[in-house]
Amino acid sequence: MPTTFSSTIHLPFAVQMQQLKSNRQSVETECNVHGLPGQTQIEAAPDCVRIRTTDVDTLAHWLDERGGTVTVTVAGGGFQVWTLHTATLPELPKYPAVPVLVSVLVTDDEQMTPELHDAVRPAAAA
Repeated sequence: MPTTFSSTIHLPFAVQMQQLKSNRQSVETECNVHGLPGQTQIEAAPDCVRIRTTDVDTLAHWLDERGGTVTVTVAGGGFQVWTLHTATLPELPKYPAVPVLVSVLVTDDEQMTPELHDAVRPAAAA
């Protein structure tokens, strides 16, 4: 399951736009077929799809269905950004697995489920 990103800057613009369209279709199909929350902001790029949500349950649902790891970033002002790094399932050669980032902004004292805490990737050593 690809959850890493590769630069597409070297690709022709038309190819980048086709990848963007294909990635968006893959994620929208995943949402529709597998019942994943889609009432969120979806931003497709040639190398991934980013989903922004205001609902922690959306993040938890994606984790439950697709697995992955979570990173937590301090946003300041009493907020954190929790981001799930996951991917769609490959659906035929036309729709390979697409890296997906699902992010939610929460307060520093927000209560998170044990499953979300267990998925947090330890911070890299400095």
